[in-house]
Amino acid sequence: MDGKKKIAILLFIIITSFLNFSGRYDALIKDFYNTAVTKENLFKDHVSVSTNFIKSIKVFGSIYFEGGENKVSEFYSLLQYDRERGSYNLDAISGTELEKYAGNLTGTGTIPENGAVREELNFALQCNKFFSYFYEGFPDVAWLYYTSASNFINMYPWIASEKFSFSEKLKSVDFYTIADPQNNPDREIGWTSAYLDEAGKGYMVTLSTPIYDHDIFKGVASLDLTNAWLSENIASDYESYLIDDTDTVLAASRRTIPEDATAKISSLHKLSQKEIQKLKGLEKNKVQQLASFFVYSGDIDNAPWKLFLLVPIWVIVGKSVLLTIPVLLLGIFFFLSVSANGKRKRTEKELANSLTELKSYQELLEMAAKYDYLTNTLNRRGLKERFSQLVKGGAGAEAAGAPVSFLIGDIDNFKNFNDTYGHATGDKVLIEIAECIKKNIGSHDVVCRWGGEEFVIMQPDIFYEGALVFAEHIRREIENLIIPWENSQVLKITMTFGVQEGSFEKGIEKSVSEADQALYAGKVNGRNQVVGYRECKEN
Repeated sequence: MDGKKKIAILLFIIITSFLNFSGRYDALIKDFYNTAVTKENLFKDHVSVSTNFIKSIKVFGSIYFEGGENKVSEFYSLLQYDRERGSYNLDAISGTELEKYAGNLTGTGTIPENGAVREELNFALQCNKFFSYFYEGFPDVAWLYYTSASNFINMYPWIASEKFSFSEKLKSVDFYTIADPQNNPDREIGWTSAYLDEAGKGYMVTLSTPIYDHDIFKGVASLDLTNAWLSENIASDYESYLIDDTDTVLAASRRTIPEDATAKISSLHKLSQKEIQKLKGLEKNKVQQLASFFVYSGDIDNAPWKLFLLVPIWVIVGKSVLLTIPVLLLGIFFFLSVSANGKRKRTEKELANSLTELKSYQELLEMAAKYDYLTNTLNRRGLKERFSQLVKGGAGAEAAGAPVSFLIGDIDNFKNFNDTYGHATGDKVLIEIAECIKKNIGSHDVVCRWGGEEFVIMQPDIFYEGALVFAEHIRREIENLIIPWENSQVLKITMTFGVQEGSFEKGIEKSVSEADQALYAGKVNGRNQVVGYRECKEN
């Protein structure tokens, strides 16, 4: 082999190695970004659901106190007065089926038998139906409760009064003070900073809203999330932090938060104070460089929280180099082989096959990032990219306001399948439902596993009424679906659907959110049904 050919081969090896390094580098940055976005959306979803629930309790309170006569709760007659302690409680339901449907209501003094406090007590007991339903869907919530200015509290899930009961001290705890009239004259919903739970579940943050009877402050409805749960869900392969507006770290991966839960991010990370200020001022929702780190910064909607993910630059570069070494070694082997035996064509063919396999592997990585591995449907990212492609291509319609309908379906009582039959059964159910939906959708429709047991169907150029009809068809198909399982068992399932018509101009997030609100209404109304956003809004 002459010198020119050797130089050409060496240049080819160098260029190929550089391109492979660049591809690996970009893929690792993309994985970092996708991980950050996934964590951000997880917290946004939980905050959104929590906020909507607390808002619904606030609305229920307004309706209740404005409505006059209200039905007496079945739990009122089960309240017991403890003469020794000078207080009352709902310990009577201990060990019974009723524990699933009510918290323990405890208060000081005798049981109110009439008047405004008696009516408020009934309101607190009526809240149990909302607490139990919400907790069934979101068992990660630590506590759901109502604390009265008239010295009682209804705490869900049920806890014995000997372990926790109302005391005047509770009115000075963060969850209450954030909502009382002196600190919250505008009656806003708000999140607390981290504080120690009086009921023994460690440090937590609370979303609270004041409850009023016209202009009379009655009490506070609250929802708790523990710092431990936040840290569990922020965990990833990267250094991650969730902080509030006081720079207090609520959750962190890879690092231990001090027991007093007052650590600032500057005390847990080696960035300087100046760099910490730059960190908080970074542009949101993109990967940027800060000092020797790549950083992703995001705001959590409806909460005073910021999410940060960091990875050292050398980690990304080092992994890219390690992943490039096989290609480089392959190139060196190719060079030595050609130099030794002159079998240029065969060696070039082997290298071409290797490069083709490498390209195929890279294409598989791209495909894996857009599809749900279990159901072989698009994931959330894939659906958003498909929607963007439809917008750019017009989706068969000239106007940006052309209709595109969204159906979001949630498997009813899905947790029971996992608890009763195991997660393998749950996976089987998800696969069968995905196949059923794919068999019934139109050629232009798109199905996506939105998350967990939720599926979203996007129907371009389909109006609201048509989407409702299609959703009902799918609901019946799934209701009639028979899923064979081990030992000749047959699984039967149902789904609840929410429907909303959007447009390419309106975008995907708002339309799916509105369909999700309709879905939530369907769940409340008994499941296994189709609910349209327009009807839900009218009602």
